Amino acid sequence: MDCSQSYDHRDRLSALPDSLILTILSLLETRYIVWTALLSKRWRDLWTTVPGLKFVEEDRNFICGVVSKFRGAKIVSFYFELLYELPLASDVDSWLLFAVEKQVEELHIYLGSHPDTPYCLPQFFYSCSSITKLLLINCSLQIEGSVQLNQLESLSIHLRDSSCDAAMNKLLLGAPRLEEMILLIDEINQNFSIRSTSLKNLIIDSHRPFSTEIRAVLRICAPNLLTLRIRAALVNGGSCLWDVPSLTEACLRYFSDADDYGIPGDFPPLEAFYQIFRSICHVKKLTLPELHIELLLDMKKKDMVVQFANAEFLRHECVSTHDLLDLLDLLDLLEMFPKLKTLIFNQYQIFQDFNPDVETPFPRPSVLHLKTVEILWPAEDPSIIPFIEFLLQDAPLLHKLVFRLIKYRDNRKPFLMVEEKVRSMPRSSPTVEVIIIDG
Repeated sequence: MDCSQSYDHRDRLSALPDSLILTILSLLETRYIVWTALLSKRWRDLWTTVPGLKFVEEDRNFICGVVSKFRGAKIVSFYFELLYELPLASDVDSWLLFAVEKQVEELHIYLGSHPDTPYCLPQFFYSCSSITKLLLINCSLQIEGSVQLNQLESLSIHLRDSSCDAAMNKLLLGAPRLEEMILLIDEINQNFSIRSTSLKNLIIDSHRPFSTEIRAVLRICAPNLLTLRIRAALVNGGSCLWDVPSLTEACLRYFSDADDYGIPGDFPPLEAFYQIFRSICHVKKLTLPELHIELLLDMKKKDMVVQFANAEFLRHECVSTHDLLDLLDLLDLLEMFPKLKTLIFNQYQIFQDFNPDVETPFPRPSVLHLKTVEILWPAEDPSIIPFIEFLLQDAPLLHKLVFRLIKYRDNRKPFLMVEEKVRSMPRSSPTVEVIIIDG
């Protein structure tokens, strides 16, 4: 076969319809889109109607030039990320006005932080009824008029502190279709509330407040919220008040104590955490770090028992090495989850010495509903063996037991010993699959 006949010299990209080419171009950074003007006469002005503009660390003159030459009737997405060469506020205002006039749907503003003068969003922005997805990083909320973000469905926002509580709630009130929100807040330095009847998914990530005098309250009032993921610090008497009756899934990463940050202060009273757990005790899926589980166990000892009557999934995450759980504690924990079906338990270090000649008197909490158990455990700590034996004997519906053993040294003897013991244990569930992984 002639090589010249087997190779297609046509410009297949140019053969595509303009609408498809513009969709492809909108996935690229705008600097590359503009370069296509050099390809041919057909491509010379094609970039001026692309439905998505994306500027990453671009010169202000370049952005202003692109905006001035744009000829499209609408922009689906407008994205600019400027972390180092911060533009003038007037420039950003003009770019936002351009996007609003072009009925932008997805708007992404990511500006580098400045210690004194964060960019303040112009008032006309709060009346952009076309926006469905919004990301604001290092922007200041100062709302004087009304908010009419009637189509907004997803919001990601970064705040320096909680001083803009009133503006934040004004924003939420003016977004009646908002369902998803990611809130990054550097410090909760005064009372802060989130109120929304439309929110279904909420993520909050907050760093430790720097002042040891803070008594801030984090309040969430979201009657239709389904999932809540939160990582925040509770210190010096700060507390949380949550009204989330529809919540089905909660993930609490940690409420760390002051020592982790080298800040003197008092740990919040146990009652503060009791209120938190009471407000989410109806969830079906729960992820907790070891600190929270320790708190639940402390509450139980003081007759402040919280029953998670609907919970079917529990994940324990070990994020430090100073709060390791005892296996008896784990069994105490199971009593608080009477309908648990899936248990994922991770512990990375040996928590105690173990004498294999002494039997451990395990209590018998209800594990009738357990179907899946995943355990991450040090291979050199055989104290897990009685617990595994307990699960295999007392969980009649157990379907899968995944036992991942961690090796700290190249020594397979502990792993083989545990594997042999586990595989020879009697089982109450005839269908249970035991998977032992040398991790």
